[in-house]
Amino acid sequence: MKSMITVKFPAYVAVLAMLSVGTVTAQVGGPYTTDANTMLLLHFDGDLSNASDSSADGEYHGRALNFFYLDNPFDVALGKALRIDNGSKLDTAYITVPDTSHLDLTGDWTIEGWMAIFTFGEGSGDWRWVPRLVIKTGDEVFWRPNYFVELWGDNRLFSCGYQANSQDAWPQANTPNNVFVPGEWVHLAFIRDTTRHILLTLVHNDAQELINFSVADYLDFGAADPTPITTDQPVYIGYAGGGYDSFLDGFVDEIRISNVVREFPIPPIVAGVTALPNQDASVAGYAIGADIYTLFASTSIASAKLYYSVDDTATWSSVDMTTVSGDSMSATIPQQPTGTIIAYYIEAIDDQGKKYAYPQDAGYEPAAFLQFGIYTPATQTLDLAFDEGTGTPADASTYGHTVTEVGAPAYTTDAIVGDNAIYLEGDSSYLEVDSPFLTSDTFAVDFWFKMDTIKTYCRILNRPGSPSSWSTNCYQVRTNNAQQLQAISDGGAFSFTTNGTIEPDKWYRVIYEVREAAASDTMLYYGIFQLSDADGVLFQDYAGSKKAVLASMSPLRIGKAGTATGPDAYPPFFKGSFDEVKIYNYPAVGLDTTKVAMELSTSPVEGPVPTEYALKQNYPNPFNPVTNITYALPQSERVVLSIYNLLGRRVVDLVNEVQPAGAYTVQWDAKDRSGRSLATGIYFYHLTAGNFVMIKKMVLIK
Repeated sequence: MKSMITVKFPAYVAVLAMLSVGTVTAQVGGPYTTDANTMLLLHFDGDLSNASDSSADGEYHGRALNFFYLDNPFDVALGKALRIDNGSKLDTAYITVPDTSHLDLTGDWTIEGWMAIFTFGEGSGDWRWVPRLVIKTGDEVFWRPNYFVELWGDNRLFSCGYQANSQDAWPQANTPNNVFVPGEWVHLAFIRDTTRHILLTLVHNDAQELINFSVADYLDFGAADPTPITTDQPVYIGYAGGGYDSFLDGFVDEIRISNVVREFPIPPIVAGVTALPNQDASVAGYAIGADIYTLFASTSIASAKLYYSVDDTATWSSVDMTTVSGDSMSATIPQQPTGTIIAYYIEAIDDQGKKYAYPQDAGYEPAAFLQFGIYTPATQTLDLAFDEGTGTPADASTYGHTVTEVGAPAYTTDAIVGDNAIYLEGDSSYLEVDSPFLTSDTFAVDFWFKMDTIKTYCRILNRPGSPSSWSTNCYQVRTNNAQQLQAISDGGAFSFTTNGTIEPDKWYRVIYEVREAAASDTMLYYGIFQLSDADGVLFQDYAGSKKAVLASMSPLRIGKAGTATGPDAYPPFFKGSFDEVKIYNYPAVGLDTTKVAMELSTSPVEGPVPTEYALKQNYPNPFNPVTNITYALPQSERVVLSIYNLLGRRVVDLVNEVQPAGAYTVQWDAKDRSGRSLATGIYFYHLTAGNFVMIKKMVLIK
């Protein structure tokens, strides 16, 4: 089937689909005049004078030659625009507006301005990586701001948000990737509406047409107190006030900050959409609810429909949404037979003809729909025996999934069961099965594998949390950096690691089960991981969890991580064979909750001994929430690897022990020594090994 992306709601969404611009009922982008709600208004008509009496004039910072004014190229009425030239790494030009109480925003607001960015950075080492249009920077550190309107150069998206007063969340409404186009003028408007507790990011082009509309409920970001933090810092324009990776190289114009929601023509808002999990075949129908409304009284909802498809989006049927109460609406998809995969979305149209489809992606990425499957309980959902010998492997389960071969998987007669197994050469080949039926709260994953080479952090089999993720999975089986085998369900559920090493050129059987606990138990689920060879069980462990496993709808991958490409990819491709891959939507094997001794090879990790000390840049960077730090020791040393925050405080020691010579990779999950998740920001990792000391920077983004 065609790959579909499941969007989790209502925590975050940045979408606009099939937008048709209706009659403009409000001015977009200026030139503005002040009113009682205008806290700042800079026209940039040859100077930094502020038209609002609620705050002071702007102030230049940097060399005079880095600031100059030109006529606004697309709107004569806007007069001149300010060019801020940060095209060189030595340039540090930006504007500030001194702090006043009027610039501290905690309720409704609209923060807006025009910008055209010419050059930008694609990583933390570039001074133009995250150019800020506007930010009221933080007191403790710059990245704890009252509010921010910025661009992320690596993903070319606009991000608008704020730091919650409890300092445990950054509510934000971000656009999809690749909305930003270098050199093009856009008008950004960032709205916080406390009546609906939503954030809006609007992007208009130079013709004042709405090209992107992003909405998020700020209560869904988990802040203990979602009220915006206030600061004693100035408003910065063109720089974040710290970090030296956020300088804007381009134009700005008509920046206005208001303590009220300004009315712009926008489509209807669709929020709180029901994201159904897989449904039992006995269920008579599938109710989908949503909150659907127009933000302003000048427009109203003309129609709202639920669209659904049962044939891989080839054809669509629709059901009218009906009002339950207030803004709450609902519609029901009719009952479908076992094995049906249902894709669905909601479309609302207002009386001005503006449309909003939820979910969608503004045309910048392939279309995404919500989806779920109709299953029969206690059934096998995948059965790959690989005994065909030729052609594509076939799923013998009742669901009959399509198996996609990538690269050149080949059959081999070196099988542990039956006549054939499948062989992956280790640099470009893997198998993929795209189906919602391979995820359930309880399950059994059962397969045989044989690795030609034991690669570090190789994903043997995984169900990633998103199609491109290698770090979060519904379930995964992988190696670590010590030739041990691990079975992990991300989302705080389970993690098992063998206490001995596996060997190359040897068949192993993996069984990983998750079952429900008894009603009287304090745990909700139990996970059991068993590793065997042809002679019997080698290892078995179990653990309880009060959390369910990650409910992923991304394709199952056999022999590949989410982002691995090419022979030198990290994490690497699997090199070896698979046989008898079986998955069930219940704990079909029925493993006991017992532990079995492990007696595997303890041979050292293969590879040459490093000739010099090294500390590599963490990967990925930026990261959320897991990253990997790699270092090398040419001889045995006491190693201390520590994480520090931007204030220089040590938050956790990842390593503090004597280690033999070799190459090491350590994974950090963005938690401190007490196990608490850390906030978005810049962190430093510090390695001491004998007389060798090195520090590098990394960025955590949530």
